[in-house]
Amino acid sequence: MKNFRWQVAGNVQGNCLSVELIDEYGDVLADISRCDGPNTLTLNTFGNDIDLGIVEAFIRVARERLKCFEDGSLLTEARTNQRFPTE
Repeated sequence: MKNFRWQVAGNVQGNCLSVELIDEYGDVLADISRCDGPNTLTLNTFGNDIDLGIVEAFIRVARERLKCFEDGSLLTEARTNQRFPTE
């Protein structure tokens, strides 16, 4: 069984705050980034296959740690330019 941990990391140039998912070897497997300029929230798995249960737990941690955008907007109000297909 793999062990994971997470850490918060900042990107001053990109005005982003991220939570990184790290494996037992110290490799970053994924990150969830809150970018405050455009008020976006993104998940990047860097092409890694990650069990859905781990992703769900990681999202809960990120929502807790990233709290809200710098302007006070809630993460649920994140902007997107992508659409999910509906039937």
